[in-house]
Amino acid sequence: MSGETEQPGHGGSSKLTVRVGVGLNPFADSGLRDGGFWTAIEAMEELGFDSIWLSDTATLGGLAPLPALAAIAVRTERLKLGTSVLVLPPRNPVLLARELATVDVLSGGRLLPAGGLGIDIPIEIEAMGVAREERGARLAESITLIKALWSGEPTDVSGRFWSVTKLTLTPRPTRRRLEFWLGGRSPVALRRVGQLGDGWLASAVSPDEFPDMVAAIREAAAAANRSIDDDHYGATVFAAPAEDEITPNVLRTLQLRRDLAREDYLALGTGELRSLLNRFRAAGACKFVVVPITRDLPAWLCELHREVVAPIEAAD
Repeated sequence: MSGETEQPGHGGSSKLTVRVGVGLNPFADSGLRDGGFWTAIEAMEELGFDSIWLSDTATLGGLAPLPALAAIAVRTERLKLGTSVLVLPPRNPVLLARELATVDVLSGGRLLPAGGLGIDIPIEIEAMGVAREERGARLAESITLIKALWSGEPTDVSGRFWSVTKLTLTPRPTRRRLEFWLGGRSPVALRRVGQLGDGWLASAVSPDEFPDMVAAIREAAAAANRSIDDDHYGATVFAAPAEDEITPNVLRTLQLRRDLAREDYLALGTGELRSLLNRFRAAGACKFVVVPITRDLPAWLCELHREVVAPIEAAD
């Protein structure tokens, strides 16, 4: 894949390209002290995983995504770098535009930014410090301003929350068009993806729900005289080698939707993961973030790539 307007790892509109990345488990120890973190990153790079994705929360733990991705950028050559998803409402979009562009430049154009409102639980919303009723408006304004700054042209924006006058961003992203994907699953969030996003990364969504949500995004995009590439629709799923790898605390945290069946978001073993990804493929998803939950991450990554990732990408 090449071309300045194409998002690495996210393909173009002429061919539906399946790619599978890894999301680091935010509920596990980071592995920085014992070297496990870098062992896992090296394994992803060597095995051929498409990308690494880091989540963003104020209260649930895990590495802060942007400094961690900057460090990964200088330790790898081909692994793409994703945010899954970056919480936009509390952040200053001018500073964020520069931080994201910096990671993109340091990595030679490997950044895959995706953003959203964040996890909708009281402790998280309280910690982020943004009124619930302002979050959507702040997100929309942030995306508009960030994209304008990434163009490299002098930017004038007078908004409700942020304003700039003849501001030119440096450094600019490596690619002329750095795309910004969005998360979310509510009707309002899906309309926002169609109106502002370059792709959708679903989470806590079942394969059966996926097609109707994609249709809502496409309808909103058409109403805004926009279009989103057919292969710019993805999903986040979790995978463990066996049920005894999942602690009750982790399982409770994963159950953001009590009405979602376990097999729709959490696969046990490679057979279930193949089945889940194929169900999403049939529903229209092409990009996947698999979050491995295991005590032996390097071994599980090796098995996942051999038994699931390599075959599904090769069959595309």
